[in-house]
Amino acid sequence: MLRQWIKRSVVLWEMTMSREVLEILEKMDKKELKTQLALQCAPLLTGIKLSNLLTVTKSNEEDVKDLFRNTEITVHTLYQTKHRTIFLLFREKQLLAYLNEKDVKETMRLFGYQTLRLIDIFENLCARYQKYMTDHQSFPHELGLLLGYPACDVLGFIENQGQNYLYSGYWKVYGNVQEAITTFNRYNEAREKVIRMVFRGMEIPTIMAV
Repeated sequence: MLRQWIKRSVVLWEMTMSREVLEILEKMDKKELKTQLALQCAPLLTGIKLSNLLTVTKSNEEDVKDLFRNTEITVHTLYQTKHRTIFLLFREKQLLAYLNEKDVKETMRLFGYQTLRLIDIFENLCARYQKYMTDHQSFPHELGLLLGYPACDVLGFIENQGQNYLYSGYWKVYGNVQEAITTFNRYNEAREKVIRMVFRGMEIPTIMAV
């Protein structure tokens, strides 16, 4: 259930938050869409990440689509149940540029993607994710690449079955640890920044424009 997912995620987020931001978060409605966007998508909103997953209640589905309509952020529905929707939010130019990097392109080909047209990628990804969620088939690891994870870390995760990682943060690291830590710290700083902005009453389009 979404409520359990939010509760579990908040515990993980709180481990990397400052006391000040934790106190702010205690005063916020964690079920509110703006709060969830701050918690789940701050790096994307501030322009330092090319994509993020966003899980919301079914009642917020149309609000998400309306919020990002006519913006630089594209909304794609990854998976739906009766109670929740999982979106992949992304900046198309940045995502395409990343997918065309040599090591990323080669890894996508290993996953069976001969074309990097987003419409084709998402059609296959959604089908694979659906089978993963409903039929317990293998996880579509290409999702990691679509979230901007380094190709070496995605491949390392597969080869080691999620074990033997050098560091764990937003993803499990098998390659450049220092670079990953720097990236994770930037994501944490973005999340705290956006939480403060939302708490002060700033709207998401304004935050994106800052």
